[in-house]
Amino acid sequence: MHKLILIFVLIVINSCSNNDKDQYTDNQNLYYNNTLKDNELYSLAKENISNNQFDLALSQLDKIQVLFPSSPYSNKSMLFSAYIHFMLQDYEKARAIAENYKKYYPGSDDIVYANYLEAMTYFVTIKKNNYSQKNAEISLDKFTFILNAYPNSKYEIDIITKINLINSNLALAKINTAKFYLERDNYNGSLIYLLDIFNNHSSSSSIEETLFYLSKIYYEIGEYELAKKYASILAYNFSNSEWYEKSYKIISGIEDISEEEKWFDKYNPVKIFKQDNKKNSDENEILPLE
Repeated sequence: MHKLILIFVLIVINSCSNNDKDQYTDNQNLYYNNTLKDNELYSLAKENISNNQFDLALSQLDKIQVLFPSSPYSNKSMLFSAYIHFMLQDYEKARAIAENYKKYYPGSDDIVYANYLEAMTYFVTIKKNNYSQKNAEISLDKFTFILNAYPNSKYEIDIITKINLINSNLALAKINTAKFYLERDNYNGSLIYLLDIFNNHSSSSSIEETLFYLSKIYYEIGEYELAKKYASILAYNFSNSEWYEKSYKIISGIEDISEEEKWFDKYNPVKIFKQDNKKNSDENEILPLE
């Protein structure tokens, strides 16, 4: 009986060894049997990417990097591989390749895309329920870095659109937290989040409501000058807003004002450039590498 068991184990081990050997041989043949030049592999990979044949493209791009490491197509093949992993929703691998690309090719003309791709791996997760606002903050920092470090890049318009969306998401989360504290009469806790929105997300769609609550809280704690300050900003920028109508009732109790006099001008209110609320159908998509 023991001999039979031993024979069975040896057969299994030998079978597994043969399978591993065959698989290793097949993998090596991918490279040894290659008859295509680097530019031919590159063209074929791009064609396969266009046809969403990502596995084939990855194989061809890998061949370029292994068989032609000094080729001018090698570094771009690495970045295309990162792009494919992004399209396959393997964001961690896409991010890792993009980070390595920046280390290996810091002077590349495509370095801006490596940064853009890395930022996108954080951006695409911000709407998922199992992700915190941390990824939104990271993607905002990375997109802002690109705008500052690489002005007038081909990705600038797309990045600005995504920054606007991030700002709106962050501001909405923060104003909900501010209202949570306000409902419990925790004015200091609420002010922390409201002032954060005003200072860092003033172009978001939540800015009008934020200005109202700032004016309201400062009025209720007796800081009338600050209450008038934020009400004046709301009046100057959003005079037709429902939130201004609410703040007007508050301010009219502490100052003689009228709509005709433009009472807010004497407070030198700052100009706020609120983002366009129109949805961009491509706002969650990544621009392809050219």
